[in-house]
Amino acid sequence: MRIADSTVLVTGASGGIGAAVAHRLHSRGARMVLHGRDKERLSAVADELGAEAVYADLAEADGPEEVAERAGTIDVLVHCAGVGLREDFPSAGTEHLDRLIAVNLRAPVLLARAVLPAMCAARRGHLAFVGSIAGLTGVAQEAVYAATKGGLLVFAQSLRLELARHDVTVSTVCPAVVDTGFWSARGAAYHRRFPRPVPAESVAGLLVRDIEAGNADRIVPHWLGLAPAVRAVIPALYRSLALRMDSP
Repeated sequence: MRIADSTVLVTGASGGIGAAVAHRLHSRGARMVLHGRDKERLSAVADELGAEAVYADLAEADGPEEVAERAGTIDVLVHCAGVGLREDFPSAGTEHLDRLIAVNLRAPVLLARAVLPAMCAARRGHLAFVGSIAGLTGVAQEAVYAATKGGLLVFAQSLRLELARHDVTVSTVCPAVVDTGFWSARGAAYHRRFPRPVPAESVAGLLVRDIEAGNADRIVPHWLGLAPAVRAVIPALYRSLALRMDSP
């Protein structure tokens, strides 16, 4: 995918991975449309990059369609918007669970549906989704978050097969721990000693590289690909190790 002179929509661009991706793509010569819910922070990023800013809440019923309509015809969609929640599942409020599902799964599905007809007609385009290692392994106290990310990854894999005949490509990046405000926003700080958090800029660089090269799936850091592999091949061993890691 040639990024220079392409029009790119990045969701969740007011900070974290989204803002880092926006800077990377802008440096490659892309025309940027940036989505976010925090007007002040998004305006700062958009003004710095000379980008169009689209303010909307993807949890709202018409949020995804509103973003797609205001973005217009695009060549690349990078879905970075996401929310987390760490809490015992029976204690989680319905409104929090609804928001997880709406932002993490429903929104990227509807956004993709809205932008794909033009991409398929042009026989050119790319969809990039930010997943999570949680969607490949499951995580205690993050059951619904992990479920939304798992659903997103299977959605992306299915789309990749469906869109191949239209020359539209799909990629996913699954970080483990990224040094952003995500952890405080989910209601609990990151509590493990490893894996160590990686900078958002590192994830952004890999994501943009995958768009350009047509790569499909990536786990960050790459060695954590062992976790879903062990889970698939030796599930009992994986469960034992995962329970030990989650012990106080």
